[in-house]
Amino acid sequence: MKQIKAYSFAIIFLALITSCKKKDSAVEPVDNSAPAAQSGTYAAFLSRKQVIVTNTLVSSSSNFSTAYVSTVPLINNNPSVGSLADMGSVSLNGTVFQKNAYALSNMYGDSTSITYNTPLNWLISGTAAVPGFSFSNTNPYPTYTGYSAIADSFIVSSNISIPLINYNGSDEIETYFVTSSNPVTNTSIQNITGSPAALNFTASDLSVIGVNSNVNLVINFYKNNVQTINGKSYNFRTGYSLIKSNIKFK
Repeated sequence: MKQIKAYSFAIIFLALITSCKKKDSAVEPVDNSAPAAQSGTYAAFLSRKQVIVTNTLVSSSSNFSTAYVSTVPLINNNPSVGSLADMGSVSLNGTVFQKNAYALSNMYGDSTSITYNTPLNWLISGTAAVPGFSFSNTNPYPTYTGYSAIADSFIVSSNISIPLINYNGSDEIETYFVTSSNPVTNTSIQNITGSPAALNFTASDLSVIGVNSNVNLVINFYKNNVQTINGKSYNFRTGYSLIKSNIKFK
């Protein structure tokens, strides 16, 4: 089944374009990896803070919050096409999400892009398919201040290793490079569990982009909180996303 993954990256990328350069449209990056099924997790309720680093300037980007319940197990916390279930209305700390967000049936998203403080109080009204429930996620957002260790340029003919320092509160990291001009091209999307000391990319992966004067590195830090709701495992996540822009591939 085709995996719905690019919608979240489209939101990040659109925020990047809005903050750094005006473009008419953005094309979603493609996940070239072969994801492993995440056994038994059927829903994700996410609130993620986002920032953009341009040279040494750090600026806030539109924050991203979304929710969905799937009829089949998620793949790397993402649903498959046609698998999302109607759960009535969804609200986070009193803000009611839009239903069918990002042109996806039964996807719920927050169009306000506001930043929420913890605890994150989720309230789902419910339907026959998904009984209503509420849950308060008290996990703090992950933090990351080690972006100065990211180089401004890389030689794409060689494997590269990027030091990953000064981050806290995450148990999963998602990362990839993506171009900032159409047509958008991205490296494979890595999902790394635990606390890695570096992000590693092969020359083969980098060659998908090749020599380019304006590339972005996306690093998403996630803290997972899996709970049993309605007899199934639901993941309540906090996230922190950093986009390092204007990287040169030589």
